[in-house]
Amino acid sequence: MNAPLVIALTGLPSSGKGEAAKALQAAAARDGRAVGHLTFSDQIKEEARRRGVAQESFTREMLSRIGIEMREAEGPGVLSARIAGRIRDWPAPRPAIFVADGLRHTGEIDELRRAFGERFILVSVEAEPSEIARRLIARNRTDESPDALRSEAHAIRLLEQELNGQLSALGPNVGLCARQADLRLPNHGTLEELQRRVGKLYEGLRGRMNCE
Repeated sequence: MNAPLVIALTGLPSSGKGEAAKALQAAAARDGRAVGHLTFSDQIKEEARRRGVAQESFTREMLSRIGIEMREAEGPGVLSARIAGRIRDWPAPRPAIFVADGLRHTGEIDELRRAFGERFILVSVEAEPSEIARRLIARNRTDESPDALRSEAHAIRLLEQELNGQLSALGPNVGLCARQADLRLPNHGTLEELQRRVGKLYEGLRGRMNCE
């Protein structure tokens, strides 16, 4: 079976990665192509459930801590290794394109480059922390950090910790990941503007999709 094209999305929480993934799926559907969608956070949530943690107890801090523990036990690319395994074991007919949403550690980049070589593309979804903080607070997810939801200033402080790798050497470091990105996807405007940018990004990748 031919190797799929694997597009990983890195970026801060609420930077627009989920919407970018949806827009990629929509662009591919218009092109008659299926897209498999996987998330890094789902690999951590699955591990949390295996440890007996109830889903209603999930918080960003707890999942981040479990992600760090997984990297300590199995190496810095553990989440990517699990995603690569899911892609390899995907039931037929396997999609020619996969989007892996939520990459936040450089060890995960190394693992996906080893697994898929030139068929791997890293896209950085980017917006200013102050802009993202407003979105994060407006989204008001139940599994969000209570501290981040207290105020825009608190949210910015936590976002900058993830951006600069201040939580742990094995914790999120979105800034380093962004520096290794193959492509950048600015998200400073409306959802429609993001969708148009994703459409252009998809068109730019069509040649590589045809080299399966």
